[in-house]
Amino acid sequence: MMKTNILILSLLCFGLNAGAQQTYLSREEYRDKVEAYSQILKQQHLKTFASTEARKIASTGFLPQIDITAEGTANLNHLDQWNSPKGDYRPYTYQALATLTQPLYAGGSLIAQKKMAQADEALEQLTTELTLDQIHYQSDAIYWNASAARAGLTAATTFLNIVQQQYDIIQDRFDEGAISRTDLLMISTRHKEAELQYIKARQKHTLALQQLNILMGSEPNAPIDSIAEIDIPTTPIIPLGLDDVLPRRAEYASTSVNIARSEAQRHAALSRYNPQVSMFLATGWDTGIAYMGQDVPHTPVAGVNVSIPIFRWGARFKTNRQQKAYIGIQKLQQSYVTDNILEELSAATTKLTETEQQVRTARENMTLAEENLDLVTFSYNEGKASMADVLSAQLSWTQAHTNLIDAYLAEKMAVAEYRKVISE
Repeated sequence: MMKTNILILSLLCFGLNAGAQQTYLSREEYRDKVEAYSQILKQQHLKTFASTEARKIASTGFLPQIDITAEGTANLNHLDQWNSPKGDYRPYTYQALATLTQPLYAGGSLIAQKKMAQADEALEQLTTELTLDQIHYQSDAIYWNASAARAGLTAATTFLNIVQQQYDIIQDRFDEGAISRTDLLMISTRHKEAELQYIKARQKHTLALQQLNILMGSEPNAPIDSIAEIDIPTTPIIPLGLDDVLPRRAEYASTSVNIARSEAQRHAALSRYNPQVSMFLATGWDTGIAYMGQDVPHTPVAGVNVSIPIFRWGARFKTNRQQKAYIGIQKLQQSYVTDNILEELSAATTKLTETEQQVRTARENMTLAEENLDLVTFSYNEGKASMADVLSAQLSWTQAHTNLIDAYLAEKMAVAEYRKVISE
C-alpha cells in the first residue's frame, strides 16, 4: 500500500512539473513560423507560380492552333426575299471556317521567347531564395533582440535588488543615527534611478515580445514561450572565400540568368528580319458576296505562308548592336554584384572576429565590476569606504552588464549577417 501511494504521488508530482514547464521556442522553430506566416514570401511564391505558367504558355507556340470563325450578313431592305426561289437573290450571306495552323519556322522567335520565359521563371525562383534569406535574417534579428531585451530586464531587476538591499541597510543605519542624511539621499537617488532603469527595460522587453509575436502572425500580447538566452555559446563558423560564396548567392546567379535572357532577347529582336514559314489547313462553307440560293459547297483548302524580309535600311544590324549593348550592361552588372558580395563578405567576416573579442572583453569587465561592487559594498558597510565609492561601483556594474548584453547581441547579429551573406 505504501509503495502504491508513493508511486501515485510521484506521478502527480511529475504531471505538475510537466504542466509547469514552458515549451522552448528555439531560433530555428521561430524562423520556421515566420517563414510560414510571411506575406511577402507568399506573394513571391505566387509570382514564381505565374512565371512557371508563362513558361508553359510560351511552349504552346510550337504546337498547332485551331481557330473557328463565322460571319453572317442580312440586307434589311430586301427581307421579303428571304425565301426566294433557288437562283434568285436572297438578302443574306454567311460563312464558317475552321483553320488549322502550324508554324514551320518563325525566324527563331519561338525558341527565343521560350528561353526568355525560362529565364524569367529562373529569376523568380532566385528572387524567392533571396526573399527567404532576408526573412531568415529578419527573424534572427527579432529573435535575438527579444532575447537581449529579456536579459536587459533581468539585469535591471538584479540591479534594482542590489540597490534596494543597500538602501535598506543605509535606511536602518540612518534611523539609528549611525550615518548622515547625505548618504541616505545619495542612495535614495540611485534607488530611483534603478527603478527608472527597470521601467525602461520592462518597456523595451514588452515591445520586443510584441514584435516577436507579430512577425510570426500571433497576437501582439500573446504569452511568449521561453526562448534562448542571449549568452548561449555560438556555433563556431569556418569562414568561406569569395569563390565558395558566389555560387550560393541568388543575386549572383541572377546576373548569369539575366545575361542569358538578354541573349535570348537579342535573338527574338533579330527574328523579325528572318524568313517566316507556316502552313495551314482550312475547311468551311461560304456563300460568296451575293447568295443566289444555290447549295453551298464544303471547300477544304491547304496552303503555305512564306515571308522573307529583303530590305529594312540596316535595321537588323542596328538592332543587333543595340541588343549587344544590353548584354554588355548585364555583364557589367555581374561584376558590380560580385564587388558588392565581396564587400559584404569582408565586413561580415570582420564582424565575426571583432564581436568575439568584444564578448571576451565584456565578460572580463563584468567579472571585475562584480568583484569591485562586492568589495566596495563590504568596505562601506565596515566603514572603510564612502558612499560615493559605492555609487561608482554600482554604476560600473550596471554599465558592465549592459555592455555584456550588447556584446552578446552584436555577436549573434554578426553570425546572422554572415549566414545571410553566405546564404546558409
